[in-house]
Amino acid sequence: MERKKRTIFWIIPIAILGIFFYFFGPKDTITDNEYIDYMKASALTSDSQLTTEAAFSKVCEKGGWEYFETKMFERVVEYKGKCTVEGKLEPVNVQFIVEKDKSSHLIGAMLVNSVQQTDEQRDAFIQTMHK
Repeated sequence: MERKKRTIFWIIPIAILGIFFYFFGPKDTITDNEYIDYMKASALTSDSQLTTEAAFSKVCEKGGWEYFETKMFERVVEYKGKCTVEGKLEPVNVQFIVEKDKSSHLIGAMLVNSVQQTDEQRDAFIQTMHK
């Protein structure tokens, strides 16, 4: 009887870890989603006639779109690609926070070569896409 108790004490923690990993572990990348479609078709900024997809295709190459939700249940669409920044081709990530009803979006964080940019640098990059 003593041996069975020890076995159960090993099985229960392993099962708990397995369940935790299943629910909170890494998720598959979502690359086809209604929020991604919304971002591609929406205007980059409120004063722009250019869609987000067209704007990125002007200055970027080898780009892709991903969707994920944060722990605060924000819906984030992220563009990843190689874009021309200050005359050089750099890896760029730009995040857009999309409202649940897809009525509007905010431009979130921007990384260039894995370094987060300031809001001013991000806005300057977005303005170069209008030219």
